[in-house]
Amino acid sequence: MFDGGRTFHPDGKAHFQATEYRESGDPVNNEYPIYLTTGRVVSHYLSGTQTRRIGALVDQYPEPRVEIHPRLAAAHDIQDKDWVIVTTRRSEMRVQAAVVRTIRPDTIFIAYHWPGSKSVNRLTHRTLDPRSKIPEYKVSACRIRKER
Repeated sequence: MFDGGRTFHPDGKAHFQATEYRESGDPVNNEYPIYLTTGRVVSHYLSGTQTRRIGALVDQYPEPRVEIHPRLAAAHDIQDKDWVIVTTRRSEMRVQAAVVRTIRPDTIFIAYHWPGSKSVNRLTHRTLDPRSKIPEYKVSACRIRKER
């Protein structure tokens, strides 16, 4: 990772700072038993979060989708491309399912590149990390249901 195996510290070693584990500001429970995490998709990585003027790249992922593990999808009778309602303590959104094996069975993922009613950030909570003072966007409790 560092040229010659040395870091910028005078002793050349990496220095880690341990921190105590802290429960999320939006914990899962019986009513909201699933973790919602948000992030980027590669075709929208930079331009999608800025201007949305990326033409063919938007066509690769034109709408937000909810990535769901096959076991979680089966437990909720959700098939690939079904419409799903994702609900948190703050709001809910309608989004199409993408059943994938690349996510944990207790977690769903929605990319945050879209504005307005397609913005998953409407669902996330605003608890601040006590050290960095950054909102804890990456983990919110939610529930899902197949749209009937």
